[in-house]
Amino acid sequence: MYLYVEMWKPRKTWDGLSREQRQEYLFQMSTGINKMVDSGIQLVGLALNDGDVPNDADYRYMAVWKMPNRGHVHMLEKAVRAEGWDNYFEIGNARGQIISVDEAIEDMVCC
Repeated sequence: MYLYVEMWKPRKTWDGLSREQRQEYLFQMSTGINKMVDSGIQLVGLALNDGDVPNDADYRYMAVWKMPNRGHVHMLEKAVRAEGWDNYFEIGNARGQIISVDEAIEDMVCC
């Protein structure tokens, strides 16, 4: 099982779109998201970044996904690229296989 964290903030190209263009683009994206959810990917949640958190990542939005395997991770990454998400948003991502607290501690100790 994998966790995938997406963070993004608008680029000037997004700011240049009309409200209607933004709605149309996001509606198209939602169709793809629904297909991914149907394939076993779970959207844990979406959030607006508080912005006043220590060591802020400086992104406006975030999404956390839970995915059955790395193949699903690649499916999401491919879909995001194909839809041109990075044309409109600066993106920061993190992903990794879910591990236990003990495994995380062991990795921090040894590496």
